[in-house]
Amino acid sequence: MVLSNAFYFYHTKEILIMKTKLFSFGAVALLFLCASGAAFGQKAGRMFTGSVGSSKFEMTIERDGGSITGDYYYRKSGSTKPLSLSGSIAADGSFTMQESDAAGKKTGEFKGKWHEEANDSGASLEGQWLKPGETGEGQFFYAVEQMIFFAKTQITTRELKEAIKAKKATLSAEYPELTGGPNAAKFNALVKAAVMSSFAGFRKDMASLTAADIKNIGPEMGNYIEVGYSVEYADDDLISVNFGESTFEGGAHPNHGTFTMTYDLKAGRELKLADLFKPGAKYLAKIADYSKRDLQGRKDPESGENSGLAQDMWADGVKPTADNYANWNITKKGLLITFPPYQVAAYAFGPQTVIVPYSTLKDIARPGGALEKSK
Repeated sequence: MVLSNAFYFYHTKEILIMKTKLFSFGAVALLFLCASGAAFGQKAGRMFTGSVGSSKFEMTIERDGGSITGDYYYRKSGSTKPLSLSGSIAADGSFTMQESDAAGKKTGEFKGKWHEEANDSGASLEGQWLKPGETGEGQFFYAVEQMIFFAKTQITTRELKEAIKAKKATLSAEYPELTGGPNAAKFNALVKAAVMSSFAGFRKDMASLTAADIKNIGPEMGNYIEVGYSVEYADDDLISVNFGESTFEGGAHPNHGTFTMTYDLKAGRELKLADLFKPGAKYLAKIADYSKRDLQGRKDPESGENSGLAQDMWADGVKPTADNYANWNITKKGLLITFPPYQVAAYAFGPQTVIVPYSTLKDIARPGGALEKSK
């Protein structure tokens, strides 16, 4: 990855890419489907999904003043083997959590930072995980909050893996599957079809590779597509999911893209952006105006200089067109817009997000519509 020197943009890019880079699979002979962990989203506390190194986990945390408690489990072990967490968190978000097993034996320690970014739907955690007694640097970990507020519905992560050995290529994906709620089967079919469409596009690209192209791939390299997801908002009536797609087909660096889905579980249909607003409302102009001002006003936190987002050669990326605002989600904070790399800034800045608050859109929001989730 190409990194920005500015922490704000480094952090924003890394957290978004984290939502896709959850994968470290070996080559497999053919496609298969498996459940990953148990149903997620029904426990008290704030829910996160993330990874220590390449080991993926699901975590629930509660904050009470300066104390932080919870539990987590590694997906490979399953939810029947949770590890307890207990520690402290400072006003600046720095925290330490000790982990212990069911017998009370200390098994590790998390040291990191809790981030609450204005243009993320929830919190994110990052830092080091250390073995008992370990000093210095441990393994890097991160976690991204999943904004799940189900009362009856359950969500399970499903995985797809595939290899095309002749093309030195791997395909992997994680996506949500719902049970226990209305129209869950329709949602599940739509999500899986979207993931398979991404795979189909990648397979088409691989089919065009020549023998010479394959020969030029180094022994430590390979082509790949990886798809991951983050739940930006979910309750028993509505779910809004942000999918990250990372691909490598040669070149200087991977490419990162986004596709989103917001689904009305009561009505059994995917929502379009226009469905959020009153008929005839000029919603694209209002969203674009806010996004432009937000992006163009961002500064490098180190130098204090304007970062040049959505300006000059990148100005077209915020114009009020349907294509520019195709990647959107409902959040508790407002309407989340995700701009993939190259749309509003150079690759080094990574993806950019803007949350347009409900207060900005309430005059044109459809009464009783999905935007009211962010009131």
